Amino acid sequence: RPMKKGFLKAPVKFSRISSRYNLNRFHPVLKRTRPHLGTDYAAPYGTPIYAVGNGVVVEASYTSGNGNFVKIKHDDRYQTQYLHMQKFASGIHRGVQVKQGQVIGYVGSTGLATGPHVCFRFWKDGKQVNHLNLQFPPPDPLPADELPAFFEVRDQYLAELQQAVPHPFSAAVAEEECE
Repeated sequence: RPMKKGFLKAPVKFSRISSRYNLNRFHPVLKRTRPHLGTDYAAPYGTPIYAVGNGVVVEASYTSGNGNFVKIKHDDRYQTQYLHMQKFASGIHRGVQVKQGQVIGYVGSTGLATGPHVCFRFWKDGKQVNHLNLQFPPPDPLPADELPAFFEVRDQYLAELQQAVPHPFSAAVAEEECE
């Protein structure tokens, strides 16, 4: 099985979670209670925002509430959205394929935001959910046609490691031979 997870845990290297998924949150700009269907990750302006998984950009746009945002469809079950971006990364627009860990934009405070952060939203089977509570299935194993190349690279690295790191018993055996 691949060692890489299907999704990154967070879309940004963040300093703190400034607001959690909450169905009864008091909105700091609108001054009223309304659901907050995402997780806010506070980070400095301009911090890169990463796609949490492979997918296709279905929207890269601006609204007065969301500010600059990107929405990605990962497969038939999952979609993610990244709000309040300062700007989109070069080449990010509707229809473009993105890879897990690819920079899609930069932290800002556009739309209804009180400071720099990314509001990260997650859909499973068409419903917005708290991604921090989800258990994800493991990613698919490598396709059979890629296994020979994988084993070749693995074997090269194992051979290099065996040459670079002496076996723990080799020193003891060498001592016995000298006596």
